[in-house]
Amino acid sequence: MTIYEQIERAVDRAERADLPPPSQAEGAREAGMGERSFRSWFWAVTGHTWRGYLTGRRLATAAAELEATDKPILEIALDAGYETHEAFSRAFARAFGVSPRAYRRRGGAMDPALPARLEKIELYGEKFMGAIIKELGAMRAAYFDAFQPNPEDKARLLLKEWLASRPEKSPRRVFGHNINADGTVCLSPEYAGYRFYATLAEGESAGDAGETLIRAGTFAVTGIEGSFAEDPEGKWIGQGWRRMNDMVAQKGYRVKAPPRWFEEELEPREPGNLRLDLYLEIER
Repeated sequence: MTIYEQIERAVDRAERADLPPPSQAEGAREAGMGERSFRSWFWAVTGHTWRGYLTGRRLATAAAELEATDKPILEIALDAGYETHEAFSRAFARAFGVSPRAYRRRGGAMDPALPARLEKIELYGEKFMGAIIKELGAMRAAYFDAFQPNPEDKARLLLKEWLASRPEKSPRRVFGHNINADGTVCLSPEYAGYRFYATLAEGESAGDAGETLIRAGTFAVTGIEGSFAEDPEGKWIGQGWRRMNDMVAQKGYRVKAPPRWFEEELEPREPGNLRLDLYLEIER
């Protein structure tokens, strides 16, 4: 289990609405770490303290209630775990630069007259998957290209046919990214096609597929999971990449030129979902 996955376990526990918010010691136990190591790694992965993460999440939930309901502010404060209206208002204003009453009166975060800090509500409003730095070793891989229309679906079909023709090997890693007409990594929304990679075992041939070497590199990595049944356009993937770019900028990482990125497919937590780790190469 990676550090990233250990931190995710603690975050999953924090998201349990049926249990009281966990202390830092409880978060550390969920992650299988000592409290001191957990404190350091949680900050390194998420950019938040444990307390700051829990506070941000409950304030974002409160903001959604302020915007969408007529519930009294005191009731929302109590739901968020604050004992008084005043304590909640101070915490809300400290986080977002505006009082709960003003936020509700002006129509929520969409009002351009409200402080820029309100963009934090969107970040806090989603489960924070964080970003961690990973060293990706060099890997031999078979690759499968397909082009518009529906390039990802067509490339996935080629990948599945190839996998079905193979004897069972050690678990493979599957990566993908948009491509230009010449097969290079595409950064533009106007992409020509999609390429999947399936890693090869030692001594294994790609057979009828193309074969390439995925170069080693240092990557910022963050995880996302969503459903095309609920979001047919896959907007959640674009949101994940925007969050990645925000985190890279906040942490001061330098994206390596020319940019190189991947989406790695992982086993989803919920049936029918697609779970991805997003990789963006940065300078060592």
